[in-house]
Amino acid sequence: MRRVVIASAAALLCVGAAAGCSKNTGDTSATRTKHTVQTSAIDTDPAHSAGPAKPVPGAVRGGTLYALQEQDFEHLDPQNVYISDAESVSQLLSRSLTTFREDSSGKLTLIGDLATSPGVDVHHDCRTWRFTLKPGLKYQDGSTITAADVAYGVARSFSPDINHGPHYIQQWLAGSVDYNAKYKGPYDGAAKLPPGVTVQGDRQLTFQFPKPACDLPFAAAWGTTAPVPAARDHKPLALDTHPFSSGPYKIGKYTRGSELDLVRNEYWDPRTDPLRHDYPDKIVTRIGATADQQTHRVLTSHGDDAATVTRSSVPAELVPVVQRDGTARHRTLAGFTPYVEYLNINTERVTSLAERQAIEYAFNRRGYLQVAGGSAAGEPASTIESPLTAGYHKYDAYPAGPSGNPAKAKKLLGGKHPKLVYAFTNTEEGQKKATVVQDALQKAGFTVVLRPVDKSSYYATVGKRDAGFDIFVTAWGSDWPSGYTIIPQLFDGRAMDVNGSWTWLNEKDVNAAIAKLSTEDANTAAAAWAKLDEHIMRAYAPVVPIDYEKSFTLVGNRVGGVFLSGFVGAPVYYDAYVKP
Repeated sequence: MRRVVIASAAALLCVGAAAGCSKNTGDTSATRTKHTVQTSAIDTDPAHSAGPAKPVPGAVRGGTLYALQEQDFEHLDPQNVYISDAESVSQLLSRSLTTFREDSSGKLTLIGDLATSPGVDVHHDCRTWRFTLKPGLKYQDGSTITAADVAYGVARSFSPDINHGPHYIQQWLAGSVDYNAKYKGPYDGAAKLPPGVTVQGDRQLTFQFPKPACDLPFAAAWGTTAPVPAARDHKPLALDTHPFSSGPYKIGKYTRGSELDLVRNEYWDPRTDPLRHDYPDKIVTRIGATADQQTHRVLTSHGDDAATVTRSSVPAELVPVVQRDGTARHRTLAGFTPYVEYLNINTERVTSLAERQAIEYAFNRRGYLQVAGGSAAGEPASTIESPLTAGYHKYDAYPAGPSGNPAKAKKLLGGKHPKLVYAFTNTEEGQKKATVVQDALQKAGFTVVLRPVDKSSYYATVGKRDAGFDIFVTAWGSDWPSGYTIIPQLFDGRAMDVNGSWTWLNEKDVNAAIAKLSTEDANTAAAAWAKLDEHIMRAYAPVVPIDYEKSFTLVGNRVGGVFLSGFVGAPVYYDAYVKP
């Protein structure tokens, strides 16, 4: 689902992406876990971007909805949000220029949120985009949301102190991956408008890009375009704990490491919002319960737990318990997420293509998934792109069967016994998975040294060039269902020194293909990204695709309207209600 240039204001243009999406039926019945077809669309009919959102069947107003999660939110500042748990909450606190709406058929539609439409490509060349805000938009104090506030939100995302969110719009405006080399945000006396953004009155703003930015409407659905009034932004990091709400809820109380309470924003006008509802009086996230504790509590559904959503997937050992429980089966949120899990191979350390191909053949996906929870945790993968991606093409460059082919791997090694250092999260599950990886690769002739890494610093550690690891597991989910949000982020060698890397692949043909496809029309690029996916795997083998990840979580028997979002990859609350 990349850029679609639309000539008619009432057009609805769709592309298909194989997906496994969960239904949004307004109730909490079990969801689909097989691959189906998800349609993706940009909808430019102004009526579909206007509010209010359609009522959820059976929904009632009132009560408190609870959520349990093990760790605190990393960020709530809208320009810093980039992780699914925070995204679910941020949808209630911060609105953006555009947003994605999902319905019961699995359709993912881009509509205007703050804006009256998903944007106007002024000259039909993807370089100049114009957005007009809806009238009547208010913050939590009743003040008016203006185009200048949206522009200021984009401006602050250039700050080195606010660098955890997406970087697409900043890079497109700067014309460089090193997007804040010159402009570093509106602090220390710098301009409050970023380069390339102009404001016309209170309700209109225009983006002017040096190169085509055809995916801007999709990127604008992230918090990069959330409005922030400059007068409320006293310190760059202050909004991480108390964002200034433009959505249906605001923060009532937030005790880090313990609890986040959301209460209604009385100035939010549902007539301006095509996506969200505010059925519960409060939405409370309680922090600290392990996945095991969450599952046991919501499985029994006593007291507050009957109105609770688990944010951790059901642990592998409890999956059969839930599946055997007749009542619990109808309270699961099960389905595919946008994430693919990979065994990354540091190509600067493992320089031999034959050795990397031997790792491909040796890997034991069946054993790895058994530790993770079996079919409830995912399906074996063979591609870089998720099946949710537009243009997805299924292939297997290294067919080794579900448990691997150590004989084929040994043949590629030619009697050698290369040493591999494997980094893994130092948790009980991480240790079990490490044993599976070690056993599989050693059967093929590798010597595997295990290096545990603390869970809280895992991603920051393994992404360092000098970390000393040859292989390690990560997962990547697309920011919208396009190869543009997968392949360049993982394999563009031109951006390694700025953004870091997991594989440190830097190949001229791959870089050139990325540069070309990044400015192409969606209808051409979708299939071309999939071809590049296959080329990277066959020519360079920089990752072992392990599995297409699934989510398998629970809700209490008084929870309605919560569903697993194929876009966020986690339960979302904007249709949620509490049953009497």
